[in-house]
Amino acid sequence: MHLRFLLLFFLLILFLTTNGCAPAAVGGAAYGGYKGATDKRSIGTIMDDSVISTTIKTKMIGDEFVEARNIDVDVLNGVVYLVGVVKNSSQKRMAADIARGVDGVRRVENQLLVGTTSVGQTVDDTILTSKIRAELIKDPDIRSTNIDIDTNNNIITLTGIVRSQKEKSKILYIVQKVSRHRQIVDNLSVGK
Repeated sequence: MHLRFLLLFFLLILFLTTNGCAPAAVGGAAYGGYKGATDKRSIGTIMDDSVISTTIKTKMIGDEFVEARNIDVDVLNGVVYLVGVVKNSSQKRMAADIARGVDGVRRVENQLLVGTTSVGQTVDDTILTSKIRAELIKDPDIRSTNIDIDTNNNIITLTGIVRSQKEKSKILYIVQKVSRHRQIVDNLSVGK
C-alpha cells in the first residue's frame, strides 16, 4: 500500500511539473510515468529534482516582477536550467536568484533570453519543436521522452539525460537537420 501511494505521488509530481499543454492534455500522467521508467536517475533524485522544479516555479509565480509563464524550469541532478524569454535583464537576474535560493540547488544555468516574442514567432517555435519531437520519436534508438525541447525565438534548447555519447550525437544530428542549422543549446548529459 505504501509503495502504491509513493508511485501515485511520484506520477502526480511528474504530471504537475511537466511543462507545456500537449503532455498534460494527452495523458501527462502516463507520459510522466513512462519518462520515470526510462530515466537513468534514481527515483530519489527524480523526486528531489521534481520538488526543486516545483518549488522554483511556485516561487516565481508568487513573485510580482518575474513573468513565470514565460520561463521553463528544468532540473537534472540538482542543476537548474532556466529557459525562455523575459522582458529585461532584471527579470532574468531575479529568476536566477529565486532558483539559487531553493534548497537542493547545486547550480543555476540561466539561459533566459531578454526580449520579446511575437505571436507569430511563438507559433513558428511551437511548430519547430513539434517537428523535432516527431523526428526524435521516430528513431527507436532514442529515448525521446527523456529530452525536453524548448524553442524560443528560433533558439532550440535540449535538456535531458541520454544513455550514451552515440545517442547524444544522433539527437544533435537530427535536431540540426530538422532545424536547418538554427542555434542549438545543448544541455544533454550522458549517463547519470
